[in-house]
Amino acid sequence: MLLSLCILGPAASAVGISGEKKTIFTAEEGAYISSAIDSGNILICEVYPDPDKDDASSWSRLYLYNISEGTPEELLIHPSPSLSLYHHLDINENIVVWVAKSERDWVEGQFDVYAYNLDERKSPERIAEKFYSVNGIAKCNDKIIITGRNSATETRDYDHGEIFVYNLVEGSLTKYELPGCQSWVAVSGKNLIFQDTRYGQLKNTVHLMNFDTGKTRQIGDENKGVYSNPDISGEKIVYKFDENFGSFLKDNPPQKVLMTDIFTNEMTIIASPDAQVASPKIDGNNIVWADKRNRVYYSVRLYNINEEYEILISDTNGTSGGSVEISGDSVIWKDLVNGRNVLKLIKLDLPKTSATLTEIQQTIEKGVAETDNGENSTQTAGLFWGFSFAGVIFGLCFISRRNIVIEN
Repeated sequence: MLLSLCILGPAASAVGISGEKKTIFTAEEGAYISSAIDSGNILICEVYPDPDKDDASSWSRLYLYNISEGTPEELLIHPSPSLSLYHHLDINENIVVWVAKSERDWVEGQFDVYAYNLDERKSPERIAEKFYSVNGIAKCNDKIIITGRNSATETRDYDHGEIFVYNLVEGSLTKYELPGCQSWVAVSGKNLIFQDTRYGQLKNTVHLMNFDTGKTRQIGDENKGVYSNPDISGEKIVYKFDENFGSFLKDNPPQKVLMTDIFTNEMTIIASPDAQVASPKIDGNNIVWADKRNRVYYSVRLYNINEEYEILISDTNGTSGGSVEISGDSVIWKDLVNGRNVLKLIKLDLPKTSATLTEIQQTIEKGVAETDNGENSTQTAGLFWGFSFAGVIFGLCFISRRNIVIEN
């Protein structure tokens, strides 16, 4: 096994583009779109807010786009996502989650959270209700995370919001009360990442929480800048950083994309384009984002952690940062074509090393979960250390390869 890993190192190639970018969805004139992607499926929400604010003529629709099949399918389900919160949706494995507006008034809490099983195709399940507001939503494994203000448990403090975790297996909703207002949530395994305003408005910070312990820790120093828009994959967290407090209110603030390792707490600068940055996303060893380094339109970019290499995915026609997402070898982003909002897709040509390391990471996470449940602890420990040792050997082989390339 060790020999095969060493042989794999020299044969690896840098991340590239394996196909042409293509438009997979075009919104109707005047409509907006948002999306989420996971394991070959893309969830698309199209909303049309009536310019005269006539609720009767406004609408929203959900679509499922399977990358292998290449055609969008409208999900004819009710209730559809709320027009004001259409961007709060997610897809993970076979479950879709979104926020919908009820007929209750604001005092009772107008917003409910729904989950829909794509395999069963039955009526959506209302898993949480009576929210004054929802600031973020994410699905991972058997948990759905909601950040917002719930009328049943909250005071009417506009600057206050909590984290709620719904367990799909137990059917239970757990509240985590934290300082400030939480938003922009992402999940990987047992770890939850989010931003909040505990230090005040325009002073966002990023925090990590462990589901099992409920303990949190802060990522970065609130005195050094604004930390926002976090995402997480395995042991790595990416986020946007603005060291000039409030400079994001300007046309071209000098923002950065940073990455922090959970275990070592080591921070790495991924991109410093001296320009405005849209929300970064990470999956495995690849990080995607959009930035405005050309000073006019945003461009979509990718950074591979192993190769330490950045590539341009695509220029866009958008003057506002399009939502960029990545899952495996698929990258999607929003753009503007002929006055209409569109969603575009491109496939990556990933080196075999990236896929192999991702598989090792998933195996380790599974092994750790089994250990915590008290099952197969001896076998899991051996698997963990076996893969860790193999990873060290692989790393040495990879470093040797890079040194050979440099010396030649």
